[in-house]
Amino acid sequence: MHGKLVEVADGVYAYIQGRGEWFVNNAGLIVGEEFSVVVDSVCNEQRAKEMISQFREVTAKDFRILINTHGHPDHVWTNHLFDAVAVAHEMGRQETLMAFVEIYQSLFPDLDFSGAKITPQNITFESRMKLYNDAEMQIIHPGVAHTRGDCYIYIPQKKVVFCGDLLFAKPCTPLAVGGSVRGSVNALRELLNLDAKIYVPGHGGLAGEEHLVEAIEYFEFVWEEAKKRHERGMGWYEAAMDIDLGEYAKWSEAERIVGNVARAYAEIEGRELEFAELVEVARKMLEYGGGRK
Repeated sequence: MHGKLVEVADGVYAYIQGRGEWFVNNAGLIVGEEFSVVVDSVCNEQRAKEMISQFREVTAKDFRILINTHGHPDHVWTNHLFDAVAVAHEMGRQETLMAFVEIYQSLFPDLDFSGAKITPQNITFESRMKLYNDAEMQIIHPGVAHTRGDCYIYIPQKKVVFCGDLLFAKPCTPLAVGGSVRGSVNALRELLNLDAKIYVPGHGGLAGEEHLVEAIEYFEFVWEEAKKRHERGMGWYEAAMDIDLGEYAKWSEAERIVGNVARAYAEIEGRELEFAELVEVARKMLEYGGGRK
């Protein structure tokens, strides 16, 4: 897997990997006069070293700060390869500590997680914070969305937003199993209200406002379809298998409907998905393709 470093504004770079499939995330680099800020790491040592090599082609400035947009392993497992102070939302740090390599290796035995390591963040925040590296960077927690500990990085002067996994850009199917379907809609609407031109998604290609709208429409579809089947007494997995995805079936990783419906059911019922349940939901997601044949 080879990533590509793209300058999206003066001194602001998006590192885009693949089409956004499982564990193939995007990252970022913000270069200032004195130091550089990195947005997210990646899931294995080889990819991290390739990313760092591309970063070094555009700057020799120290990687002084690393911002993790949330605690999922593909965004945090190579934090240790950056000699930087790491920042995340408080819940993002807690989720980082739960990102056990062994669990994900059992779920994705064919993926390469070599060199992966849990390295918790040094600094956390609850709502928002600002960082100045020439341009002002606003680091904002939009509430529970993709996870309980998401944040996005808004650079008003550059009109750029690093969205993390609040945004999966079409045709990459969004995912909210670790957070909230309704919260994801709210977060995406918050992003729409920013004065921005470039949205760097956590997965998928560079995005504009239309990609935010498409992601909102997907989550609203999931919510309505899940709600109808919940009212009929269907279980969450039966409901996920029953939903006709229509055009969404053409999106990559369509199996994420399973996790999204499981989360929607939990929200409708006013309960949380426990860790063991989340692991089971993940297994069901990965079985989904075969189960529908």
